Amino acid sequence: MDIAHPQNAQVLAYLTRAKRDAPEYATWDSVQNPYYGCGCHPDIVERIWDQIGKALPADCRCLIHGIPTLAHPKSGVILALGIGTQYGLRLPPACVDDVIKAGAKTTTKWSGGAVMDIRLELGDDWIFGAWLANEPAWCATVYAMFDRAA
Repeated sequence: MDIAHPQNAQVLAYLTRAKRDAPEYATWDSVQNPYYGCGCHPDIVERIWDQIGKALPADCRCLIHGIPTLAHPKSGVILALGIGTQYGLRLPPACVDDVIKAGAKTTTKWSGGAVMDIRLELGDDWIFGAWLANEPAWCATVYAMFDRAA
């Protein structure tokens, strides 16, 4: 899979800041116990891979720089990723404002006090996941957008 798609530029810049000793791309099962060993809370990995990922027409689970991620298998566009105790979702641009009104957040305050604005870090079409019922459908819509473009 080629993750060099222009839509991934900000996400890849964010993921490479930590300088983790992990390959740029790896299959989800290439590491021992990826639910516990990839820097994200296991509930986050389960939400991304087993709940949101199940709504997609293909298996999109992978590790990008060692981080549990959903990436479109043809275009390589990153659709969702784990961020420690949070997860981020790429949304269809037309629904970002409505999703925020529905309860999704674009900022989080980490336990150490730092604040992250996901839209500044990853792009205007990203939000922090909030276990909202429509998240799998939103992800499937983005998948379809990049399926047609691939």
